[in-house]
Amino acid sequence: MKVGSQRRGGTLFTHLIISFTLLAVVLIGLVGSYLYVQANRLMIDEIARDSKQRLVTSSDFVKNTVLQKYENSIRNRTVSTLSLESQSMLNYLLDSHWEGNTSGILAFRKDLEIFKVANEGVYKISAFFEKGNYIVDNSQFYSKQDNSPDAAFLKDSLRSALNRWTYRTLPDGEEVLTYAIALPYGTMSNMSEGAMYIDVSLEYINQLVSSTMSSPMEKLYAFNDEGSSIIHTGLNDEKGLSIAKQWMESDREDKDLHYNKREKYVLSYMEEQAADTHWKYVLIRPMNTFVSSSEQLKGQIFGSCLLVLLIGLLISYVISRRVYVPMKALLSSIRGFYHPGTAYSSQNEYAIIGSAITTLGQKIETLESKAKVNELKNLVLGAGIGSEYNDYLPLQCHYLISYIRILEGDGEVFKAYFEQHAIYSYYKFVRLNAQEAAVIYFCEQNSAKEELEQTLLTQLNRIKNIAAEPLRFGAAIGSLVQAPEDIPFSYQSALHAYRYRFFYGSEAVVLHSHIPSTPLKPQLLSFEIYKNAIKAGNEVAMNRFLDDFRKATENGDIQLETVELGLLQLVTVLYESVIELDLQQIVPPSSLFDELKKETLADTLESIRALSARITAHVQEIGNHAHTEIILKLKMFIDDNIHEDLSLHKLSEIASLAPSYISTLFGSVMNESFTEYVTRVRLEKAAALLREDKRISVAEISGLVGYRNPQYFHNKFKTRYGVTPVQYRNVAETNA
Repeated sequence: MKVGSQRRGGTLFTHLIISFTLLAVVLIGLVGSYLYVQANRLMIDEIARDSKQRLVTSSDFVKNTVLQKYENSIRNRTVSTLSLESQSMLNYLLDSHWEGNTSGILAFRKDLEIFKVANEGVYKISAFFEKGNYIVDNSQFYSKQDNSPDAAFLKDSLRSALNRWTYRTLPDGEEVLTYAIALPYGTMSNMSEGAMYIDVSLEYINQLVSSTMSSPMEKLYAFNDEGSSIIHTGLNDEKGLSIAKQWMESDREDKDLHYNKREKYVLSYMEEQAADTHWKYVLIRPMNTFVSSSEQLKGQIFGSCLLVLLIGLLISYVISRRVYVPMKALLSSIRGFYHPGTAYSSQNEYAIIGSAITTLGQKIETLESKAKVNELKNLVLGAGIGSEYNDYLPLQCHYLISYIRILEGDGEVFKAYFEQHAIYSYYKFVRLNAQEAAVIYFCEQNSAKEELEQTLLTQLNRIKNIAAEPLRFGAAIGSLVQAPEDIPFSYQSALHAYRYRFFYGSEAVVLHSHIPSTPLKPQLLSFEIYKNAIKAGNEVAMNRFLDDFRKATENGDIQLETVELGLLQLVTVLYESVIELDLQQIVPPSSLFDELKKETLADTLESIRALSARITAHVQEIGNHAHTEIILKLKMFIDDNIHEDLSLHKLSEIASLAPSYISTLFGSVMNESFTEYVTRVRLEKAAALLREDKRISVAEISGLVGYRNPQYFHNKFKTRYGVTPVQYRNVAETNA
């Protein structure tokens, strides 16, 4: 068996050598012949493709590197006008005339000069202020628009030159490209208050573009919408310019590439499709720049084919010897952990290996994807402390968490809506579970927090408005943090903000920055009033107290914890009343607060109000008679002891009830307060004594009716009867 295995192995080895040798001979012969025959055509095609690529690269360099640099610079210079509250000099000059502001204008001119020096190639930078009708550039100040050499440009061409590059020749003969921006930044041309424009030297741009050409013989031309040549490299060759113009103005359908065999050059053509410009580019490359390398290619084909043939014979022997044994060991290892199944049993070894590698690759991708999701999830939840997130999040940024709670619908549907309608595109979406998600936003460190929050708020509200009916969600936006390891703090602040849906509703989007910061208070109102109203069965007083509680919690400047504390006190007082009134049959002793607390504050108060109404109605039904008997007994005590110091505390000792509760019952039964009743009875008894017994002095009567201060008695009597006690006695005697 062993010898047979070696014999089979030797046969395979021989077959491998023969196969590799024949394959090498055939392939080298075919490839060598094909390369030699097609050398010239391949060279021309390669040059044409290379020319097209060079043209794309050159045009991209012109627009997105050279000119983009100046666009970004002037935008950065004018971006301060975005905000009306900005105190920049540019905003100030836009709203002012030049009279009285010469120092500011000189300072602004100096800033423009610094800008010109800092941006190489800038020939001039100017600003036109429409309100004051004056112009300031980096070297001059023109108090009137007409005094400026650019007066004609400002009147005739400025609005058409906004946010695009315009070719023009300055009065001093300098050819420039001009880029203008309306002021304030971002306004429409018909609403602008001025403009800032930059003139870049066309000679400098041509020199810069020329430096990117691989050969001085290459010619790059750029034409504007009017067909004027605005960019050219090297010397302004009239012949090359004429060829470029003729080709640009031709009506051929295959204008992109052209090979001129007679004059031996390759021409590439491209039109720019940008919204603001419609430039056309032409690149002319002489063929003699490639002839030397192509000729060398032809000579090298023969030598390469012979050398490759010899090397191929040697490699075929080495490969045949080294492939067989490792291949057998590799297949044995693969079968140990990978079982391809019956569908792959008839395939050769290479197909099995390929299938195994593909399967393993798919598993690795799946595991990497899951690992990335779990890493971000752990980061948000604070379980990934010490991990590195360079592959998941950009560094040197600020971060903000948005917490999403799916109330109805599918989380994947929400994610699809979110990614489709996202306004702010710098984020990572993290699924926490089937009903919860978090979005990690990142922004530049100098970004405005308020502007970012408003953008995210608008985005979430927009998704909420356009989402299909089954999808409902609430959200909260946390605080801004400065490092990835602080993201859990932003998430916790978002969770804290989401609790404020108790105020605004379950589908609200709450900003953590809008949470009030007033200190916690032990209570919002005096809950004794509410307790007395419940125990007295006074539904009107109970509703009045709950209305006052609602107003106190809806002023928009109170913390959630304070409101929850107040609700807890409210429910505690309610349950105390239930216990004192022995009404457990109406309110079972269970988790009363959990049952009464609803999704929002309004619903919670309504549930408390409903239960309170049930209790007050029950108290009214069973307690009216008992209340009346108690108050009538207390009334008799007052009438019999009117000369003593009477107070609610004294009555509470007699009735074994709280003073405030007695006050509530007294008003409910007697239709007047305790104080009003005592005052009325005392003064009525005093009036009777003044009429009936003339021997008793006014001071003695004052003491008999419970007033220790005669002067106070005098004032109270006059307030009630309109006359003093003496005048009252005199009138009574006269009538008698």
